[in-house]
Amino acid sequence: MKDYNTMNNSSNISLQHPTAFHQPNYKLASQLVPIAVSIIIANGVVFYLFGKMRSLRTPANYFLLSLAISDIMTGLINIPLLLVLVHLSPLSPSFTVMYCTSEVFHNVISISIAYHITAITMDKYLAVVNPFGRFLMTRKTVRKALSSVWLCSAFLGSVPATWWDSWLAEDSFALYLQAGHIIFCLCVVFFVPYMFILYAYGVMFKAVSMKRSSKESSGRKDSRAFKKANNERKCLIILLAMATAFAICWIPWFTLRLIYAVSTTGWIDIKDQASFTEASQMFVIIRYISSAVNPLLYTFFKQDFWSAFKIVTLKRNSRIPSMTPSIRLTITQRYRGAEKHENHLVRDSIDEIQQSAV
Repeated sequence: MKDYNTMNNSSNISLQHPTAFHQPNYKLASQLVPIAVSIIIANGVVFYLFGKMRSLRTPANYFLLSLAISDIMTGLINIPLLLVLVHLSPLSPSFTVMYCTSEVFHNVISISIAYHITAITMDKYLAVVNPFGRFLMTRKTVRKALSSVWLCSAFLGSVPATWWDSWLAEDSFALYLQAGHIIFCLCVVFFVPYMFILYAYGVMFKAVSMKRSSKESSGRKDSRAFKKANNERKCLIILLAMATAFAICWIPWFTLRLIYAVSTTGWIDIKDQASFTEASQMFVIIRYISSAVNPLLYTFFKQDFWSAFKIVTLKRNSRIPSMTPSIRLTITQRYRGAEKHENHLVRDSIDEIQQSAV
């Protein structure tokens, strides 16, 4: 295996090799620790709400719960492993083991987040486009889908561990394997799913807009169907924001990894190595932000989560969370009106009977 200090002086680039971070970097720690704490707190709130509120335990929301597991693992495992790796010497016996462990978790969790967002989009797509979509996605179906997401993520993320010893030794065949794996993941994990996500959201926004416009043209803006279409549109915006945040935070990082992997095979030559190293260090931080953004989006902007959050924090009665004074007055008025109408019908029936008797 080559001397990592010599390699670091010659290239100063590390998107897959950890050499750019093998020296103590206290600035990196001061930036990542607050992000890790934010990730743990935000996703912890999601777990707490699921535990307290039965109304949140719908098949669709189990996708969000599983996504929260992936996100919180970023704060509990990925960031601590990276910080430990930063302060290890490349010549340390535990360095290779720690590096491979960190890479496996980073790969598995990043793939898992991408597939979770794709599964969430698929679930919403079926619910909006297919009239029977909501009935197709049962708890059993959701369990199967989530099991597939985690199994595929674990397999794709851990496969490179079989050749990392040779890759760290810069074996040419292992370098090609690593580059090929990154290209494969970019296509199968990111580009193809995101093509589907963009297509699905385009179809869903069109379907929801048609529902809203049909209700507006019929003059029933306050109807239940109109409100449902409006809520669906808001939910689509939130889920699309999650997909966008993931793309912004993760795709640049994996693109940089691809460029570096291709450069190690000799296919391209990176001339501005200092700028490349600076960009890689910046995206180390940015890629974790999506794990804190996701729970904030669907906790504070998704209607059912926000209602559950208000119930738990404000200690409102969970049985009638939306029973505001105005709603109570409306229900009371309707009840009294129905009661008067029923009394009138009884009186009319008695009069008819009396008249027929005469």
